[in-house]
Amino acid sequence: MKRRKIFHEIADSIDEGMIYIDKKRRFQVFNHKAKEITGVIFKNAASHPAGTVEDGDIVIIADNLIGNDDGDLKPEDLALINIKDKNIKTGDALLAIGVYKNSEMKPVYKYIRGNSITPQFELSELYLGFSVSAMILAKESLMRITVNNINYDIMYLNSVGHMVIVDGKTGQVKFFQEKGYTVRKESLKEVLTGAHYLAKGTSGNELEVIGATIEDIFEYNDLFKEIDEILVGNSGGICSTDYELNKRPVRCSIYPVGNENGVDGVVLKIRDLSKMEELLQDRNEIIMEMEKKSHNFNKLYMDISADAFENFVGNSMLMKEVKFLAYKSSKTKFNVLITGESGTGKSQLAYEIHHLYNKKAPFVEVNCNAIAPNLIESELFGYVGGAFTGALSSGKTGYFEQANGGTIFLDEIADLPMEMQVKLLYVMQNKVIYRVGATKPTYVDIRIITATNQNLQKAVANGTFRQDLYYRINVFPIHVPPLRERKSDLYLLINKILNKICNRYNLEPKLFSGQALNKIMHYNWPGNVRELENVIERAITLCDSNLIYPEHINIMEIQPQTVMNFKKRVQQAEKEILKNALKEYSGDKQKIMEELGISKSVFYDKLKRYGIK
Repeated sequence: MKRRKIFHEIADSIDEGMIYIDKKRRFQVFNHKAKEITGVIFKNAASHPAGTVEDGDIVIIADNLIGNDDGDLKPEDLALINIKDKNIKTGDALLAIGVYKNSEMKPVYKYIRGNSITPQFELSELYLGFSVSAMILAKESLMRITVNNINYDIMYLNSVGHMVIVDGKTGQVKFFQEKGYTVRKESLKEVLTGAHYLAKGTSGNELEVIGATIEDIFEYNDLFKEIDEILVGNSGGICSTDYELNKRPVRCSIYPVGNENGVDGVVLKIRDLSKMEELLQDRNEIIMEMEKKSHNFNKLYMDISADAFENFVGNSMLMKEVKFLAYKSSKTKFNVLITGESGTGKSQLAYEIHHLYNKKAPFVEVNCNAIAPNLIESELFGYVGGAFTGALSSGKTGYFEQANGGTIFLDEIADLPMEMQVKLLYVMQNKVIYRVGATKPTYVDIRIITATNQNLQKAVANGTFRQDLYYRINVFPIHVPPLRERKSDLYLLINKILNKICNRYNLEPKLFSGQALNKIMHYNWPGNVRELENVIERAITLCDSNLIYPEHINIMEIQPQTVMNFKKRVQQAEKEILKNALKEYSGDKQKIMEELGISKSVFYDKLKRYGIK
């Protein structure tokens, strides 16, 4: 066993593909380089877990020859992403973006006869909030699919079916095509029609080739016919001959292994002929390494577990930054201030921070503007029996004591009365509270998270919020952007909310029609996620079928106030000055002209222009 291990280690160190096939046509040696060349493993910084395509996922396809080297894809298979164009034929080149198994979602696609393909055939689209492009670069023999500025490239010899799948629930890329897809049983058609695909770029995802037969791993072709001839003694070997291994060009040398009693097996040495691809891959790796070093934020964000912030939906760059800051804040007990417009999800983010820190500890949410000013102290700190008229004889535990050992979340902190701001500052500094009517302190160990939709710096300047309290709560600030600034998250939010509401009321799953979704995508959502939830819930209530149409989407458009430009503002000011001067000097025009320092012609011209009599 030790010798075999040493032998495999030596084989893996060789910068040339080496495979040993025994008499039974089974692989007994398959070194690291051979695995790279044949696509059993691949060098790529990107990764994804194993899985299958699911309803609602966004599918992007680039295929330069439908039906060839794509798993025998048929034009009718494209109906799975709602493409039912009978003009598309086998042999055409296709670029397409669509939603999997949603007959109401309009796809975007282009096709051209395969023999007429241009040097650069491209489709670019802002699709459901995602920036997506697919292109075929015929001169470079390169397919490229780009999702939100991240490229997924694959080289080809004659043809290839390339595909990227974006998870309709999370917005993450859940699958991308790579070389070796034939070995991995991950052709375009196989994955599109629901076949299970393997993980990439993660440990434990390598195909097991040792002990497998030739047909288990490769398409049987002339190369393996030649190997069979050598194994039965009808051929003496081959030196430096070009073949294809699963459509990949390789240069092979085959040597028989055995003795006077016959051939026991063959050694297959292979080299990758696609030098252009190797150069491209090397370049990509260098760029990725440089990006890793210069973008520490992205590297750190990758450390966040996949199930973190599961209920705080968003995958745009703005939301990734919010989640990153929230993740970092969850590792400490620093006070956190969450700012953002109403309905952006500040309460949910506060809970997610608490849950990541200690999900078993209590979490108490308090809306500061929902408690009457004369009751807020007793609600926050509690009271002893008989502390005031109407008080319970047994007393009452306040929110701070209820949150002891965990987190208290003070929402709308800007609305806290000034006298309570003083007392809150004392609690934060000393970690003690006094129940109303009590003479002895109660010690509390809590983490305080606050939130507001107001500008606290302006409140401090106006004297409505204490500066010292502002500095206390603003140790770790996080700003949640409005929905209109992160519209790429809309599709994910819609799916999440739709499923949540249907499950809550035990309803059959529903879908939005393409026009309904388009209406949602083109609205600015001043009420943010809260408004979106209300609109979707009302649409579900109005919709009797499983399909939601635009007429079910009731959006109250709020017309923005017209903002005057500089010229109009000056004119408005001049008009007011003239009207006030006429009143002040009782219509004495000469006096007005002297006081304002203007000539008679200018004075009368302005009276006429502004319609002042």
